[in-house]
Amino acid sequence: MSVLLFGFAPVALFFLMSTTSYFFFLLLNVAIFSITGFLGISFFYQEMLKFTEQDEGGKQIRLNILRYWLGLYAFVGTQLAWTLRPFFGAPNSPFALFREQDSNFYVAILRSISQLLGFG
Repeated sequence: MSVLLFGFAPVALFFLMSTTSYFFFLLLNVAIFSITGFLGISFFYQEMLKFTEQDEGGKQIRLNILRYWLGLYAFVGTQLAWTLRPFFGAPNSPFALFREQDSNFYVAILRSISQLLGFG
């Protein structure tokens, strides 16, 4: 995932220098992290499938546990990344390493989309 994120760095840098929309840049980075996270988790899932092919006993139970764990991993990972977000501050606010928690990740993404589309 880190190699993919490094590969997307020029794209993020290009849009950082060419746009002034904070919400567009925020959503662009969410999309980049989503793509790389999905690819990383799918690679992990494919490799774990190779381990389950060796032993047929309880294979379906292990696969279900793995699927639920990956879903929980994605949910907790997004919230944790939102809570520890020191790098994306609002453009008109002073730098703060730790900001107050105003919402959760999903509410903030919906708010950013509405601001970008001109509804907020």
